[in-house]
Amino acid sequence: MNNETGKLSFDKLLLLSSVFALFYTFCLYRNKMGLTFPLFALGTAALFLYYLRLSGRALKRGSALYLAGIALLGLNVCLTSNEIVILFDKGFIFLLFFMLFLHNLYDVATWDLSKYALSLSAMILSTVQFLPRPVKDLGAYLNIRTGERSKNRAPAETAGGQMKSVVFYVMVGLGISVPLLAVILPLLLSSDVIFMEFFEGVFDFDIGDDLGAILFMVVSVFVASYGMLCRFGQPMKYAATPVTDKRTHSPVIAITVNLVLLVVYLAYCGIQVVYLFLRRGTLPEGYTYSSYAHEGFFQLVFVCMINILIVLICRKYSADSAALKSVLCLISACTYVLIASAAYRMFLYIGAYKLTFLRLYVLWALAVMAVVMAGGIVYLFRPGMQFARFAAGVLVGLWIVFAYAKPDYLIAAYNIQNHDDDSYILQLSYDAVPAIEKYDASGKLLADYFEFGSYSIFDENLEGDAPRGRKASLRTWNYSQQRTYRIYDGYRERQRSSF
Repeated sequence: MNNETGKLSFDKLLLLSSVFALFYTFCLYRNKMGLTFPLFALGTAALFLYYLRLSGRALKRGSALYLAGIALLGLNVCLTSNEIVILFDKGFIFLLFFMLFLHNLYDVATWDLSKYALSLSAMILSTVQFLPRPVKDLGAYLNIRTGERSKNRAPAETAGGQMKSVVFYVMVGLGISVPLLAVILPLLLSSDVIFMEFFEGVFDFDIGDDLGAILFMVVSVFVASYGMLCRFGQPMKYAATPVTDKRTHSPVIAITVNLVLLVVYLAYCGIQVVYLFLRRGTLPEGYTYSSYAHEGFFQLVFVCMINILIVLICRKYSADSAALKSVLCLISACTYVLIASAAYRMFLYIGAYKLTFLRLYVLWALAVMAVVMAGGIVYLFRPGMQFARFAAGVLVGLWIVFAYAKPDYLIAAYNIQNHDDDSYILQLSYDAVPAIEKYDASGKLLADYFEFGSYSIFDENLEGDAPRGRKASLRTWNYSQQRTYRIYDGYRERQRSSF
């Protein structure tokens, strides 16, 4: 054991990193949306819990929320085929894992957004300096073992020493078994067709052809996970430093700035109510209410984000002041008018030009800003509120709702019922297929999707227009894909019966 790796010895770090590398490769090699992804998410959480136990730490209260979010996001990866949703799911899983690490390794009760962001960045980026540690620690371990053998020791070793030797020798044995399996496994596969089918039911790659890439992934993940465990074991000075109260500056400057902004916002909000919501007043020449409403959406979103930051900065640096809190509350109220204006403009835009993923996504973003702003108002009057965790919880929680709502299904359902142009629907993922089947009465759109869609399930290299991926392995099974194949089978059966 050494001070840099905390309470974990080289043997334990070697074991944890090796298990994780093999587990990671089994779950994720050439598999971006399969059934093993939720298994990977839960398994990684279990390994972290085991790490905490080995290092003498107990799981802190509140960790269950992080674990629940990780589980739900991991499950959704194998339920959807929307690659953008999957990308965000994985990004939020990554974020939640590191927030879980920080939550259990440091006292985060007083952290604000900037402290969280800098600590997360420092933990991730500083892991690079620990990447050479496996080689360095192995050399140190072998030197210690050699030195121990050279001494005139008693025949009996301690139980701890025997355990370390056993773990090390097991890892060496596993390392030797890999090249042996590379030779023996292909021979066994070619000798028995039943064993071959069983193997293909679990894996969807050729162990011989993919051996080099598999070994590269195992080694890369081993080095990265070993370095990360070393990072966990060595406290970060910045993260371990308590957050000091910085509310020492005079509130007069903040009040002055916000009063100036408030005057502008009140005038702008008044115009929104009269011209946009009530449709009263006279528009400039050449403008219709439709064209007026379609302008300025993204500018309003940006202003709303600035207002949220203003509230947080004033809360962080300005001394308590009833006048400042009142002005910030009015700024927040104006922000809600801006959010409503942006949402209204977007709804009108969707009504005129159809629904797309980006337009649905920005509506989700407006909902996130509205809830976060509500938390910011509470934060003004409750200094002890953990606003960073609240904001992260809102962000991830609303994303989970958005992801499980299946955006492509909603988009297809809305556009089929409200717009004639079906070109965008053909670009959607398999998640849209149930909506196409349900709302397209003629069946033409479903046929066009199967034959011409961006996610077309036809493969010209397969006989009989057989869908690719139908025989998914246990690793790569995806609910959205398999449901689409079932719908396709029904579509083909209806086609045959109609002749």
